[in-house]
Amino acid sequence: MQKLLRDLMDSKLSRRGFVAAMVSAGYTAAAAKAALQSAAPFVQGVEPASSLTRIVTGTGGELLAEQVIETGAKHIFVANASGVGPLCDALVTRPQLQLIQAVQEGQAVSIADGYARASGKPGIVMFSRVGLPHSTNNMYNAMKDRTPVVVFSDHPSTLEEGTDGEEDIDDWIEPVEQYTKWQWVSHEAARIPEWVRNAIKISTTLPCGPTHVRFPRNLLYRENVRDLAQDELPVPDPALPVEER
Repeated sequence: MQKLLRDLMDSKLSRRGFVAAMVSAGYTAAAAKAALQSAAPFVQGVEPASSLTRIVTGTGGELLAEQVIETGAKHIFVANASGVGPLCDALVTRPQLQLIQAVQEGQAVSIADGYARASGKPGIVMFSRVGLPHSTNNMYNAMKDRTPVVVFSDHPSTLEEGTDGEEDIDDWIEPVEQYTKWQWVSHEAARIPEWVRNAIKISTTLPCGPTHVRFPRNLLYRENVRDLAQDELPVPDPALPVEER
């Protein structure tokens, strides 16, 4: 059934073809139609039901917080540093997501790892980018133990990336590639929710494991950002300065 569902969602199989294939595989027509109805909102080109989606406008940090809340998370584990400032600002009016603070980034990942093991839910972490080296030993442990740990951090401003600035390196992703299932740097504020969703989905899909996503700090502080679907993203105006695109 998984392959049939995947083909249906990727538009490789029509709805009628899906039902026919299900029946041929031994399912009853009623079961096939029920499966089709459940999968229908996720088929490419189909407008999802309004009850399944909502549009959020706010800072990049607020979009990050809203998407984490949408996953059902109640806690996010942080280390004390300025990189989590946009998230802290967002949570002033979102008490349903509680911060649990560690004194060091490696401890934050370790606590999230333990939470994931005990609860069966993903452990979500955020800290400043400069603390990444501290966190890597426990990211490695999470990868070896296949624990769903989702690690977020800020990232150099989009105007500073690649300049080997103070407390920065040119490539923050390469050091964790060997012991994360997926790594990414967001370069568009409106797509922050998309990358949060991807990180959590990939981390919690068997075999589980840690993922790592970075958000340039200027995008986290950017105001009036609207959470958009990928096909709704505006085309940047080349006449605008880079920071305004």
